[in-house]
Amino acid sequence: MKRIIIILLIIVLVIVGALVAIPVFFKQNLLEYAKRTLNKELNAKVELADLKISLFRDFPKASVDLKDMLITGTGAFANDTLLSIPSLRTTIDLSSLFNPSNMEVESIVVDQAFINLLVNESGAANWDLVPAGDAPSETKAETTSEDDFQLKLDKIEILHSDLKYTDKSLNMNLALLDVNLDISGEMYGQGTSLESDGNVGDLSLQYGGVQYISKTTLNVKTLLDVNFETMTFTIAENELMVNRLPLELGGSLQMPSDTVFFDMQLNAKSSGFENFLALVPPVYESYMKDIHAQGNADIKGTLTGFYYGEDYPEFSLNMNIQNGNLRYADMPEEIKNIRAAVDISKPQGDLDLTKINVNEAHAEIRQNPVDFTLAISTPVSDPYFDGALKGKVDLSHLKNALPMDSVNMSGVINADLMARGSYSDVEAERYDKIRSDGTVLLQNFVYETPELTQPVLVPKGNLSFSPDKILLSEFLMQLGESDFRLSGTVSNYLNYFLKEGVLNANLQLNSKRVNLNELLRLQVEDAAVAETKPAAQNTTEEEENVLAFSVPERVDVTFRSDIENAVFNRIPIRNINGVIKAADQKLTLQNLTMDMLEGRMNLNGSYKNTPENKPLFDFGFDINSFDIPTMFRTLAGFKNMIPGAGNSTGKLNSKFALKGQLGEKLSLIPASANGTGTFSTQNLEIVNSPVFNQLSGIIKKEKLKDIRVADFVANLNVENGNLLLKPFKTKVMGQETTVAGTLNVENLIDLRLDFNVEREAFGPDIQKILAVIPGNEKIKMLPAGVVINGPVGNPKVSPDLSKTTKAVADATKDDMKNSLDKLGKGILKLFEK
Repeated sequence: MKRIIIILLIIVLVIVGALVAIPVFFKQNLLEYAKRTLNKELNAKVELADLKISLFRDFPKASVDLKDMLITGTGAFANDTLLSIPSLRTTIDLSSLFNPSNMEVESIVVDQAFINLLVNESGAANWDLVPAGDAPSETKAETTSEDDFQLKLDKIEILHSDLKYTDKSLNMNLALLDVNLDISGEMYGQGTSLESDGNVGDLSLQYGGVQYISKTTLNVKTLLDVNFETMTFTIAENELMVNRLPLELGGSLQMPSDTVFFDMQLNAKSSGFENFLALVPPVYESYMKDIHAQGNADIKGTLTGFYYGEDYPEFSLNMNIQNGNLRYADMPEEIKNIRAAVDISKPQGDLDLTKINVNEAHAEIRQNPVDFTLAISTPVSDPYFDGALKGKVDLSHLKNALPMDSVNMSGVINADLMARGSYSDVEAERYDKIRSDGTVLLQNFVYETPELTQPVLVPKGNLSFSPDKILLSEFLMQLGESDFRLSGTVSNYLNYFLKEGVLNANLQLNSKRVNLNELLRLQVEDAAVAETKPAAQNTTEEEENVLAFSVPERVDVTFRSDIENAVFNRIPIRNINGVIKAADQKLTLQNLTMDMLEGRMNLNGSYKNTPENKPLFDFGFDINSFDIPTMFRTLAGFKNMIPGAGNSTGKLNSKFALKGQLGEKLSLIPASANGTGTFSTQNLEIVNSPVFNQLSGIIKKEKLKDIRVADFVANLNVENGNLLLKPFKTKVMGQETTVAGTLNVENLIDLRLDFNVEREAFGPDIQKILAVIPGNEKIKMLPAGVVINGPVGNPKVSPDLSKTTKAVADATKDDMKNSLDKLGKGILKLFEK
C-alpha cells in the first residue's frame, strides 16, 4: 500500500512538473513559429516580444499573455505602425489546447492598444495585408469546411486604447482616444444577445482642413441582437451620450460578405435647447457655466444603403434650433431669437455627393440681428461654397451678454458680406469666376486686453471686399500716443485664409505722431518667461521688457509711410518718409528719410528676428548735419565713440554700413558688428574738454578753452565690434594734426594725435626754455604727440615728445654744442610734468 501511494505521488509530481515545464520549454518555439507564420502570410512586419502560457493562474483554464505585439507596414507604408498592443491576455479552456477545432475562449483583454489606419494620396490602405493571389483555393475550401472550426468567445475587454484614421486622399483625420469597451455574451452559435458598455475620452474629426469635432466624449451602452448566420446586428436597446447630450441610436447593420448594409436612425431623446448646448466639447465647458437657455432643438439622422469600396451609403443629419434664448447669470443682456437649420446629406455613392447647408442661422442682441447662411457641395473634389453674413453688433451689448474674461470691447461692427465660388478658382487665382463683395464698417471700436500694454482704438474703419482684394478707403487707428491712417489694398486674402497662402498688401500709412517706445513694448511679456529670469534681471519694468519682435509669416506687406512726428528713446524724429516692407519674416527699409538730431538721415536695410530673440540687422546710414551736442545728449553710444563731445558744437556727416546682431532689448551685441564708412565734421569746436586740458603744460591755456577743429573727412572700419579709425589730417587749434586710433569691444580707446605746433602756440614754460637755447630763433614749429588710451569714460592722456626733442636738437645742434645735453634734459623734465 505504501508503495502504491509513493507511485501515485510521483505520477502527480511528474504531471505537475510537465504542466510547469511545457510552457517554459515550448514557449520560444511557439513564439518563433507565430512570428514566422504571420510575417509569411501578411504584407507587413510583425514583431512579438514575449509569449507566456500559464496553466495555473486560471486553472482549470489556460492563460495566454502576449507582450509588445507590433505590426508595421511595408512598401508605401514602410515603418508606419498599423497595430501596437503592449499587452493582450486571453483565458481559454484547457481542453482547447488539445482540440483547436472547437476552441473555447472565455475572455480577451487588450490594454493600451494603438490602431493606426492610413490611406495615402493614391487611395492605398495600410490594413490591406493579404498578398494578392493568396485567397483560399477551392481545394482548401473543400478540405476545410466552416463547421470544422468553431470559436466560442464570451467576453472582449478593451482598455485605454487609441484608434486613429488618416485619409490623405480625402484630407480627413479621425481620432478616438482613450477607448474603454466591454463586450460580453456568447459570441458563437446561430444567434445571441451581446451587451456592450464603453466610452471614448476624446473624439475628434478634421475634414478638408476644418476641425468639425474636437474634445468630444462618447458614452454608449447597447444591447445587440446578433444573427451569426446572416451576420446581422440589430440594436435592441441603446443609450448614447455625446458629451452630455442623450441620443438614441436604432436600426441594424448586416455584413453577409465584403459589402456592409446599413439601416440606422439617430434621434435626440430631448428637444430642449439647453440639452443641445451639451454638444459643446468639455474643453469649453467653463464657458457654459451658469447659462440659462430656453427654446427647442432637434437632431435627426439616418444611414441607409450599403458600403463597398468607394460606394458609401446614403446618410442625412438634420439639426434645428427654434426660439432659442440664452443668458449668462449676472449678465444684463441676453442673446435671443436664436434659430438655425443645418442639413448634411448624401445619396448612395461617392462622398463627393455630400452637401452641407446652413439654411438659416440667426441671433439678436437687443435690436441688432446677425444672419448667416452657407452651402457647400462637392467637398472632396472641388468644394463649391455660397455663403453670406449680414448683421450689426454693438460690442458693448455683446460684452454685457457674453463673459469675455479680461477682454474689454466696445464700438459697433456693421457687416454685409457674401462669397460664392469654387475652391479651385481660389487656388488658381481666377478671381473673375468668384463673386465676393460686401463691406465691414467699424465705428468707435475699442479692444483692451492684459496681453497688450495699450488699448487698440479704431474711431472709424471702412473695408470693402471684392474677390481679389480688400479696399481700405479710410481706416483710423490709435495705439497709445500713436495714431495711424491707413488706406490701400489687401490682396490674395482668400488664399491666405483658405489655403495658407501669402497675404499681400500695399498700404499708405499716414500719422501725426508715433511713439516707438510704446509700440516696441506693446506686447506684454509672458509671465512664465519672466519667472525664469534670474533675480538680478527683474530689477525694473524697463529691463523686464523684451523689445525684439518677429515679423509674421505668410505676409508680404508694403507701407508707404508719411509720419509727421515720432519719438524713439529720447530722440524726437520728424518727417519720416519712405517704404517699409514686411515679407519672408523680414522687415526691410527702403529710402526711409527722417529729420532728427537737427539734421537728416536716409536709412536702408533689413531686420529679421531669430528663434533666440537675437535679431539680425544690415543697415546703411546716410547722415547729414547731425548736431553734435544734441547727439551727445540723446545717444549713449555716441558718448563712447567721441568722449568729451558734450561740450562741443558743430555738425556731423556720415555714410556708414553696419551689420550684426541685436539683443532682446534691441541693444547692439558689439562682437557681432561689422561695417565700413566715413564721417566728417563741420564747424567743430570743443569747449573746456577735460582731455585737452591735460595739455596745459605744453599749449597756451587760452587756446585750450575753445578748441576749433577744421573740417575733415575720416574713414573707419568695424571688425567684430572693434572700431578702427584710419589716419586723417585736420587742424586742431589751428595746428596741423594727424589723428588715428581704435575703440575695441571692451570700450577701451587707443587714440593718437600727432601735432605740428607753431612756436607762438606753446605755453610760457616752453617759451622760456626755448629762449635760452642758442639758435632758438630757428625754431618756428615743433612736432608733439598725444596718446589717449584707457576706458572711454576716463582715459589717460600722455604726451609723446620723442619727436619734439629730436626736432629741437636738429634745429640747434650747431649752436648748442656742449649745453645740448643739459638743456635737452630740462625740456624733457618739463614735458614730463
